[in-house]
Amino acid sequence: MEDLIAKLQELNPNELDFVMARSSQNSVKDACKEAGISQSTVYGWDNRVELEEIALALRLDRHVEVELKLREALPDAVEVIISGLKERRYDTKFKSAVEILDRTMGKPTQKIDQKTEQSGTIEIVFGEPIPKRMKDED
Repeated sequence: MEDLIAKLQELNPNELDFVMARSSQNSVKDACKEAGISQSTVYGWDNRVELEEIALALRLDRHVEVELKLREALPDAVEVIISGLKERRYDTKFKSAVEILDRTMGKPTQKIDQKTEQSGTIEIVFGEPIPKRMKDED
């Protein structure tokens, strides 16, 4: 993280704006639009590949931070779901039980029966060609 901060501090304002925008955008075009920089300017930079790498590292760092926060909240979330089993209302108990089962065993796949009365072979019959329309003559 400190290495990333040091790299960010070395950038000029336009490069920094681009890196910050690129870390949250999926394309160079969108990042340029957000940063207010033309694409030709960005593609003209000699260090463009390095800037893309810094933006990717920043994006990954954000993902790790979010993942850690979610993991930290996981025990509380599990307790909320489990406490739902102790509720008086059946629908609340049922939803909590389904949630626990889905999270521990995975959601069951839905089987789709695609057989119908029309299932089977398809027969294509070629008949007479359709005649071309003639223009109305007045």
